[in-house]
Amino acid sequence: MLKTDYQESGAGNLVDYIRRDREQDAGATVDLRNPAGRELSDPEVDQFVDKSREFGFQRHMIVSPDPTGQYSPEEVNANTREFMHSEFAQQPTTDYVYGVHRDTEFPHAHIAATGERTELEMDREDIRQLREQAATVYEEPSRTRDPTATARDAPENPGRVVDQEAREQYHEAELSLNPDAEKALKRASEKSQQKDVGQPTAEKERAESKPESLSEGAAERAGEQAATEREPEVDLEREQEPEREVGWWQ
Repeated sequence: MLKTDYQESGAGNLVDYIRRDREQDAGATVDLRNPAGRELSDPEVDQFVDKSREFGFQRHMIVSPDPTGQYSPEEVNANTREFMHSEFAQQPTTDYVYGVHRDTEFPHAHIAATGERTELEMDREDIRQLREQAATVYEEPSRTRDPTATARDAPENPGRVVDQEAREQYHEAELSLNPDAEKALKRASEKSQQKDVGQPTAEKERAESKPESLSEGAAERAGEQAATEREPEVDLEREQEPEREVGWWQ
């Protein structure tokens, strides 16, 4: 699953959201890495945020591999780095940082990208191709069909696999930098469990085969984007990014 959206602003709040470690207290942070996979120092993170303010454009991407593949956080880290390199390394102004969230039953990566808007604009076809490339890098087609093809460092007991609908709602909340996204995940999971009780097998299979919804702000712009082969994204009315403060989520 890949979700993405953009804002015409600096990436300060997005970077803070990615770095927040929700398994610990509000002062703990998630490692933020550069395109080479190296952990960034605080001054280097600040340099990236300053660059995003200069461009006045940032894109948020969430890469969330299928939980049935039992991907370890280390795999999510390495595969996300490979995926981003293959897609954005040749773009002259694009820069990005990423971090892996381990606070759910399904490790997933958040990417903050900045650069010239023309390099980071995406239409529906662009996003579809990104999803296909992410699935290829993660080897999802074979990995998720073969439950024995799991990482050596994956947990022995992965626990309950969170269904796609619950993950959809969770990541949509994360795209908006909702600090209570975990509550949305819990509500969606409970609702899904209740719906599954007594649901006929054929009906469940149809529900599970429902295609992933497009985010990118998302349905509001789908009609306009489909009208041309590649039409620039329509601006959303957004407020200016507030001053970045340490611990803004507290």
